[in-house]
Amino acid sequence: MANGAGLRAVTTLMRLAGRGVAAKLRPKSTGPAGGPAFEAAISKLLASSTVASEISRTAILTLEANEAGWAAANFSVEPGEEVTVIAAGTLWASKALDMRFGPRLGIWLRAGDNGTIVKTPGEAASLRMAQGGPLFVVAKPPGEWADEHGRFDPAFPRAGITGSLSVCIIVWKSDALRGLEALAHAGDYEGLVARALDQARNPVPTPQGARYLWRLGDGDIYRDVQGEHGRHIHCHTNQDVGILQFPVDVPLTDTVRLVWRWKVDKLPCDLPEDIQPTHDYLSIAVEFDNGQDLTYMWSGSLAEGTIFRCPLPYWDQVETHWVLRSKPEELGRWLAEDRPVKADYARAIGTPPARIVRVWLIAVSVFQRGEGICEYADIELVDGERRVKVV
Repeated sequence: MANGAGLRAVTTLMRLAGRGVAAKLRPKSTGPAGGPAFEAAISKLLASSTVASEISRTAILTLEANEAGWAAANFSVEPGEEVTVIAAGTLWASKALDMRFGPRLGIWLRAGDNGTIVKTPGEAASLRMAQGGPLFVVAKPPGEWADEHGRFDPAFPRAGITGSLSVCIIVWKSDALRGLEALAHAGDYEGLVARALDQARNPVPTPQGARYLWRLGDGDIYRDVQGEHGRHIHCHTNQDVGILQFPVDVPLTDTVRLVWRWKVDKLPCDLPEDIQPTHDYLSIAVEFDNGQDLTYMWSGSLAEGTIFRCPLPYWDQVETHWVLRSKPEELGRWLAEDRPVKADYARAIGTPPARIVRVWLIAVSVFQRGEGICEYADIELVDGERRVKVV
């Protein structure tokens, strides 16, 4: 690590420690509490006659931070069944730095021993099962997967996380919306039922032509909107993380450029983002056929032109960040960008590969639990007369 970056990291950690002390002196709620209070309240709601008649199967589980593997729900699901997950509690990465995570970050489900993993889009949300089999659940931070079938990557063993999450899983006889309306009529627990009902009534479709990166799971961070000049992608991240991927197949020539417009209204972090505890940011990225990606980001405090390798495990092997914007006076304004991708790759990473295979939108607000809001429009890969429209 260069001397400047090392000094910056120490200064940032000192500022975080100061904020951690302030948080202890002025404690705030960590969100809906798990444990006995959650279990008693949710059990009472589920026992209501109008709710019970809508339920096929249900389970309430406690997921410890140091769980070694998947927990069994002790029942099976069928393809097409609608499942609601309601969860509460806190996982702590560092109490000294006030680094904690709630269930919004990572409640994962898997049907069968070899099913495809799926993450709920929030701490109170519903989904339709695509596969059937015995149901398993785990609380797992993103990025620790070896594959899409839920095997854990031994290179990233979980260590130092404490706390637990309480999770209620409901399999409905018919549809989740009908069941949640009955559940809301029976009562609530710290607003979680209301959130689940709102998500069922107003689901956020994944933007057209894109998919969420499986490693981080689906979410409701991005949505298609129609602006004054056509289609935009609206991004709103709040204590979560998501990468939206658009597949492309474009040769990485000397002249290919990534062009786009964006308007960042709010950044999720006001500290340097080049260490793990503060790595919250908004960006657009290009993925290449060698597995590397180069991401152009807005920074809350790093100088424009700063280039650094991602500080997160796994991602430090594949991702490089380039601070493109950081001036506070430019927040809230539409800005046009035009980047020579091959030249940027050579400067930031090394010998360029052959092709561009995806364009990403990235939003992270996990570590400092802040909020980020931005919009993207007119994303294209341009090479002479050839234009590949992304958004």
